[in-house]
Amino acid sequence: MSWFVAALVAAVALSGQGLSFQRLYKLLPITTYMAYVWLGSAALLAIVFLRPEHFEVIGQNWLPLVLAGASSWIGNYAYNQALKTQNNIGYIEGIITIRTAITYVFSLVVFGAPFDATKLVGVIVVTIGVLIISESLPFQSKKKEKPKVDTASGDRFGWLAWSFLGAAMFTILTIFVRYATDGGVSGEVAIVIVLVVAGLMFVGQGVHDGTSLAISRKHVIILLIAIACATIGNAADFISYANTPNLAYSIAISNTRMIILYVLGLLLFSEPFHRLKAFGIALTFVGVIAMG
Repeated sequence: MSWFVAALVAAVALSGQGLSFQRLYKLLPITTYMAYVWLGSAALLAIVFLRPEHFEVIGQNWLPLVLAGASSWIGNYAYNQALKTQNNIGYIEGIITIRTAITYVFSLVVFGAPFDATKLVGVIVVTIGVLIISESLPFQSKKKEKPKVDTASGDRFGWLAWSFLGAAMFTILTIFVRYATDGGVSGEVAIVIVLVVAGLMFVGQGVHDGTSLAISRKHVIILLIAIACATIGNAADFISYANTPNLAYSIAISNTRMIILYVLGLLLFSEPFHRLKAFGIALTFVGVIAMG
C-alpha cells in the first residue's frame, strides 16, 4: 500500500474513531475507554503484524517507541478532554492541523526530506481548506457560535488549550515514530508498540486516579466500533508515516477527514450549509490532488 492510499484510508477510519470518542466520553471515563480501545487495537494489530524476529529491532529502538507511546497517551487524553468541552470536532481538528507546518519544516531540516514545490503548495492549500471548514481563521471568528461547554465536567483548561496540547503531542509522536522507522522498525510494528505503551499508560492513569475499568454490556458495541476504526485508521496512518517522503504530506492528507465529518454533519445531523465551508472543501480536494 502506497503512503498516499494509506493516508486516505486513515482519513476515513479516523473520522469514525473521532465520532466514536464523541459518543464514548458521555458513557465512560476517558482512561477507561481509551485503555480498551488502544489495547484492543494493539492486540488485533499484533496478531497480524508482530513476529518474534521483530523484537530485536524493537529493543534497539525502544526509546523513540516509548516516547511515541507517551506522546500518544498525552495527545489522545488532551483530544478527548477537548471533546468534552467543545461539541464541534471541526474546531478541535482545525487547531491540530498546526502540526502540519511544524512537521514539514522539521522533516526538511532534520530528516533531509526532498523539497517539492508542488507538494508544498498542496500542504498549504489543504491546511487552509481544513481551517476554513473548521472556522478557525481570524476573519471567521465573528461568525462562530459560542461553544457549548460541558460544565458538569469541571474542566477549566479550555478546549482550545487542550487542542493545542494535543497538536504538540501528535507532532512529537510522528517525529519519534519516524526516528524508530529510520532505525529499522516497520510502520506496522511501530503502531503495535505505541498503542501498547499508550494503552498501559491509560490503565496506569486509571489505577492512579481510582477510576474503574469495568464496563457494562451496553457499552460493548460502541467500544468494538471504536476499536475497529482505531485499528484500521492508526495502522494506515503509521504505514503512511513510514513511507512518505515528508511527514507533512501524510498528515495533510489524513486531515481530509474534516471533509468526511463535515459531509456527515450535513447529511446526518442537519448542520446548515455554508458557502465558505464548501469552498474550504474544494480547496482541500485540490490540495490532496496536488500532493498525490
